[in-house]
Formats: sequence, structure tokens, C-alpha cells
Amino acid sequence: MKVSSPGELSVQATTFTPEGTILLIIPGVQCCYLSSHSHLMSGKSSMKKWLLLAAILSPQAFAAAPCTPDTAPGELCEVAIDQLRPTQAGIGQLQVDEEQKKLADKSAKKLEKYAVKKEIPVVISPQGEYWLVDRHHLTRTLWQLGVKKTTVKVIAHLQDKATFWPQMEKNHWVWLKNEKGQSITPEQLPKRIADLPDYPYRSLAGLLQDEGYFDKKKQVYFVEFAWASWLGEKMGWQSVNAGNLKERLNQAKTLACEPDAKTLPGYPGEKCLGSAM
Repeated sequence: MKVSSPGELSVQATTFTPEGTILLIIPGVQCCYLSSHSHLMSGKSSMKKWLLLAAILSPQAFAAAPCTPDTAPGELCEVAIDQLRPTQAGIGQLQVDEEQKKLADKSAKKLEKYAVKKEIPVVISPQGEYWLVDRHHLTRTLWQLGVKKTTVKVIAHLQDKATFWPQMEKNHWVWLKNEKGQSITPEQLPKRIADLPDYPYRSLAGLLQDEGYFDKKKQVYFVEFAWASWLGEKMGWQSVNAGNLKERLNQAKTLACEPDAKTLPGYPGEKCLGSAM
């Protein structure tokens, strides 16, 4: 017997003791439910209640199993943040610091639920490495808050060494450019989340997106980096810091709505369309 919930939770029921005990197993999480077979089968209503309970349970309520090189795509698993390999060369430290302030009062349990809700996607390489393809800022924030492990979702397991990086690029799972848009090699990517340097214009681009000045299309990662390098060129790579952020953001908002930005992904944003009306 197999039951699937709207949240894609799969529950399997198996008679596994001579007494007729039923084991409800939730794949990918360290939890199970035990009950008497005779009790469950004593009435249709009882059985329905048990199955309903199992089906509506959210994966967020349980600790995910440890990630392994064999973790299947679609599964949630737990991994040490220091094991995650970045697929971009930098982060917007201003945005990370702001998110850290917002999450600072949350307990470890709430931080974990937040991470699961946000869904941190990874790709497993032929060498069994865990490549983080999005949520670098969230993961860095968690690391700065002292979180050692987090739950991730495996979205692919690429097994061919020769085609690994071409496939990563084809699927937009890696951004092989530096802050100024110059190409880099995979070997030049930082090795750990802790090693990611600050790209101030990435913070500027992230804030523009948050306020609706461009639209980050679903399933497309690293859109903000294209905007960041473009903004840097347009603004002459002026310094961007907490002290002048408001001024620089106002400059960026004006630029984001100009026709020169039309070649960028997500142009025009809702705010630009609204201002044109």
C-alpha cells in the first residue's frame, strides 16, 4: 500500500512482525510509525484516519537522512555546509548581513524549517561532491549564524566526468564569470561557502530584484549576476557599501528602467512598467 500527499510525501505500509504490526515508512527521513494491524483494520474509518495522518505529514517535521553520493534526485538530505561546493564566484555580503539580522533570533529548529521551505538545491557530481546551484546567500547566512548542517534537495546526479561542466552550464547550474563578467574556469570557483568573496554590485542587483525592477524567471539561476556586472559598468564601479547603499540603489533603479537594459534577463520589471504608465 502506498499513499502520496500533495507535498509528494510517499508513505509505504508493510506488515513486519508476527503480531501484525504495521510499519509506515517515509522515505528519505528518519521516522516511522508503528501500529497494530488488527487495530488499523478494525474499521475503515480507523484506517482512513491513519492514512490521512501519514499523507498530510510534511517532510519539514522530520530530520532528513544524511546525504550520500547515492541520494536520488528529488530526495531531501542533510549535509555539512562546509561540504557544499559553490557554483558562483561571489556573493552580495550586504544582502547576507541583512538576512542574518532578520534570522538572528530564530532557533536552530526554526532555521532548519526555513531552509527546507526555501529549498536549497544541489547537484551530485561523478566524484560524489555536492554542488550548490542556488541559495548561496541563504546558505552563507546560515553559516554565519553558526549552522553546521542543513537540509538540501538533490535535483540531479550527473555521472559522466567528461560532460559534467557542459551539462552544468547548459542547465544554468553554474555561473562561470567574475564580478565584472569576465569568464573564469571551474577550478577558480571558491571551494567552500565560507570562501565566497563580496561582490557589492550583486547586493545592488538583488535589492533591485526584491523591489520589482526586474523579474527573476522561475528555473533560471544567476540572473542577478548579469545585472550586477551591467550595473557596475554603467555606474563606473563606484564603491557600494552600507553608508551609500540608498544613493547607489536609486541610481540603479533609474538605470534598470532605461532601454539600454532591455537585453538583460527579466527586463522590464513591474516597477518599470508601472512608472511608464
